[in-house]
Amino acid sequence: MRTKALLGLAALAVGLSTSVAQNVYSLNVVGYVNVSLQANKLSFLSVPLIPNAGNFNITNSIVLSDTQDGALLFTWAGTKWNETVPQWYAGAGWYPDMVVNNGIGFFLSSKADSTLTFVGDVLQGTIPYSVPAGSSTLANKVPVSANFPGADVGHDGDLLFTWAGTAWNTDTPQYYAGVGWYSSSPTVTTNGPMLNPAEAVFYQNTGAAQSWSRSFTVQ
Repeated sequence: MRTKALLGLAALAVGLSTSVAQNVYSLNVVGYVNVSLQANKLSFLSVPLIPNAGNFNITNSIVLSDTQDGALLFTWAGTKWNETVPQWYAGAGWYPDMVVNNGIGFFLSSKADSTLTFVGDVLQGTIPYSVPAGSSTLANKVPVSANFPGADVGHDGDLLFTWAGTAWNTDTPQYYAGVGWYSSSPTVTTNGPMLNPAEAVFYQNTGAAQSWSRSFTVQ
């Protein structure tokens, strides 16, 4: 199993866990997603909507309650976890600010029980996705529960890691060319693991960068 790229997160994960529960509400193409955060626990999340005016600066798109003073945000920098770690300051927002785009995963270390509410537009039509060579954090760009990324995405030997609360799941889906994603868990299909809105995966890509698209329309 290719876990070397994840070893740097091991110390971060010690003593931390997560319990994420989502409620999704939408009207036409505008909606919001609620994520439950628990004190001193780590959540592996993504921005599932397009925030106001398309502004993906975290102070605009990932807005916490004042009870989360001191919360931390960990982002992936391509080969390791980013050395810049924004902190939430009650009444002021994140410092330093950074951009975390729709469909990109991040870890949020909570300081209190609260609800994180993402507000914005729901992407519709043909939605482009891409995964770079090497390792990356990815997520569905629309607020639906669905298997990700699909049986048509992957190189032979690619791996997907999902977060189990205190560590990565031991059941790691692997891609087999011509078949799709395989896991010993009966809950994982050839289309990949089931992700709820605002959940993310860690993708280890063994080949070249990949691009694909999905169609989505709010009914």
